[in-house]
Amino acid sequence: MCDRVEKFPVKVLNQWTYHSRLYAAAKYILTQPDMNLVQLVSFGCGIDAITTDEVRSILESGGKIYTQIKIDEITNLGAVKIRLRSLFAAIEDN
Repeated sequence: MCDRVEKFPVKVLNQWTYHSRLYAAAKYILTQPDMNLVQLVSFGCGIDAITTDEVRSILESGGKIYTQIKIDEITNLGAVKIRLRSLFAAIEDN
């Protein structure tokens, strides 16, 4: 997917391949009316905090909804299902 998006400026130091690909995926999602992005994070701090803010900014700049699921907090899948249902409901409202 990275090769489908031309390089674009971001508001953070973009020195890691993972981040670069994540930002490109978010940018690509903006061109796809039938796609959304759900970011899975471990802790929501450190590197996740940097990517979270930038991915949110990219998606919201194109009118998409940002959704994050912290995978280290999952003890049952009910919380994940609720989060995804909320995303689907918000998409339908747009």
